[in-house]
Amino acid sequence: MGQHPSVKPESHPSGGAPAERSSTIMVPLDGSAQAVEALPVAQGLAKLFAATIHVVHIAPRRIPNEEICDTLKLTQAQLSSVIFNQPTGSPASAIVHEAKQWKSRLIVMCPHTGEEKPVGGFGSIAQEILPNTPCPIILVPPGRGQRPWSLRHVLLPHDSTPTSAIAISPVADFARHARAGVTVLHVASVATAPVEEPGTFPAPRYMDQPHHEWPAWEREFLDRARAMGKPSPEFTLHTVFCTEGIGEAIVRFASQHEPDLIALAWRLNLEPQRALTMRSIIRHAPCPVMIYPVRGMNA
Repeated sequence: MGQHPSVKPESHPSGGAPAERSSTIMVPLDGSAQAVEALPVAQGLAKLFAATIHVVHIAPRRIPNEEICDTLKLTQAQLSSVIFNQPTGSPASAIVHEAKQWKSRLIVMCPHTGEEKPVGGFGSIAQEILPNTPCPIILVPPGRGQRPWSLRHVLLPHDSTPTSAIAISPVADFARHARAGVTVLHVASVATAPVEEPGTFPAPRYMDQPHHEWPAWEREFLDRARAMGKPSPEFTLHTVFCTEGIGEAIVRFASQHEPDLIALAWRLNLEPQRALTMRSIIRHAPCPVMIYPVRGMNA
C-alpha cells in the first residue's frame, strides 16, 4: 500500500500498568486469510464489553508499519481500530504471555489456519495455547468470512458434572450483556460410559420411563443451572437422546438451531483419548466455540 497505515502502538494504560481484565480482547494473526476471520467475532465482543482489541503477530522479522496491512490481510480501518504489537518468541508462548500481561478477558482466534482441518481439530499453535491459557478462548471456525457477528443465542452443553456447571456463570454474564438467550443442552448417549466425576447430578437411568423420572430430573437440572447463573438471562433446557457420540449430537443440534456461540468448560487435558467431545465440536462446529478453562480439578 502506498499510504502509511495508522498504527496504535502498544501501550499500557495508567502509566504502564496492565489493562483490566474486562478491557482487552486478544486476536493473534499469522498473516493468513483464515486468521483474520476471527476479527469480526472479536469486534462483536469488543462492542459488547466496551473492550479494546489487541492484535498480536509473532514472527522472526518485525513488519515495517507500511507493510502491516498487506502482510496481515487487514484493511487500514481494521488496523487503526486496534492496538497492534509484535512480540518475539515462540508463537504459543508469546500469545499466552501477552494475554497474561494485558489481563485479557478473551483470546479470539481460529483453531487452525491451514487448508486442511487437523484430525484433532486444533493446529499446533492452538494446541499449545489451550492448556496454558490464562483466560477463555473463543475459537472461530475458518471459512466464516468477514461478515459481522453478534451474540443473540448461546448453546451450553452440560453433562451434569461440576466441571460443565462452572461455565454457567460466565455464560450467563455473556448473555446478560448481550440480552441473549441460553439453551442448556443435555445429551443422553448410549454410546458413552456414565460420567463418574464426583458431584455429578446424573440423569435417570432408564430412558424408556419418561413420564415419571425425566420431568422431575429436568426441572431440578434447569433450576440448578438458573441458580448458578443468577441473575439469570432466559434459560431453556433441551435433552437429546442419541446413539452416536456426544460431540456429534451437539454439532447436529447446533446446526439445526443456529446458535451464535457454543460454550464449553474444559479441564485442560489434551492427552490422547481425552477431550474427545471438545475436539469433535471444534472440528465440526458451525459457529464460534468458547473454551472456558477449569483448573484445580482432576482431569
